[in-house]
Amino acid sequence: MSNFPSLYHAVVSLRRRVAVGLPVLALLVGCLSMAGCGDRALQISLVPVNPRVKPHVVHKSRQWFNCNRVAIVDVSGMLLDGSTASWLGSSHNPVSDFAQTLHSIAKDPRVKAVVLRMNTPGGTVTASNIMYNALKRFERKTHKPVVASMMDVCASGGYYVSCGANYQMAYPTTITGSVGVIVQLFNFRHTLQYLGVTAPAFASGPNKETGSPFSKMTPSQKKIIQGFVKEFFARFVRIVKTSHPMVKAKLWPMLTDGRPLTGIDALRYHMIDALGGLHAAIRKAKALAHIRHATVVLYKRDGRNVGSVYAKSALGAKGGNINMVNVNLSGAAMSTFLHPDFLYMWEQ
Repeated sequence: MSNFPSLYHAVVSLRRRVAVGLPVLALLVGCLSMAGCGDRALQISLVPVNPRVKPHVVHKSRQWFNCNRVAIVDVSGMLLDGSTASWLGSSHNPVSDFAQTLHSIAKDPRVKAVVLRMNTPGGTVTASNIMYNALKRFERKTHKPVVASMMDVCASGGYYVSCGANYQMAYPTTITGSVGVIVQLFNFRHTLQYLGVTAPAFASGPNKETGSPFSKMTPSQKKIIQGFVKEFFARFVRIVKTSHPMVKAKLWPMLTDGRPLTGIDALRYHMIDALGGLHAAIRKAKALAHIRHATVVLYKRDGRNVGSVYAKSALGAKGGNINMVNVNLSGAAMSTFLHPDFLYMWEQ
């Protein structure tokens, strides 16, 4: 009976939380109904607050006492070296997740090969380069073969990362390629003048305001930005040429002008090694590792269901994830709209 007061207080606390939460839930349901979402259901589930990336079995080996594994690593969404925080929630750092996953695989002797399941339009120049280098270090350290399996989109920075794999495969309908660099700048100088608003800045030098959305860009500033673009582009082209020696020299100007390619065209120009789906990539990975049977494991965060090798991660899923507890309205999150990033990305 000594635990009765504690139990009583716990029940009272729970009832208070439910009483507070019900009006919020009713308001949310009402908003969805008014928005024409009467055929939608509201699902509430409990998930770990800070889940770790772990291997989850999606297909067991048909052979008894077979410890061999093929690991699927998900590379999806925009590639950023930072949290993919938004106004309505937060996620994890794609670069960090990728590095952690490769580190875990490197320590597991059961994993004989890796398949990168890629569905990404690319991302920042730095994030793409970090992930590419991490993949190359993993291969040099472990000697485990890596097959890049391209899904709907594996373009620009995603294609850059895939060049670090031992073998590249794509669906006929995959959009890939898009070798190039872009930086999108915004300028509101005339808009502010129209509104009668001034934004004076005091800079230490004539090029300190390069890229500022509130001042006119000078010829020297444009030259600086274009110089960055040329430097990053040269790095991209060097990576692609090194990993694709079968491409004819006369085709490189066309293949590096930023155009996206279908999987069929990419194979025709030798920008990938073969056409095939995810299961074909798994078979190829086993062949490169010289094994016939293996259990397939998907590295993902706890709290997300895995139904098959195609199960999407949070970054790969289309649509928004709303975190009703953590609404991020920080100045840093809002300023990302105006912050100029150099991107290896296919902008759809």
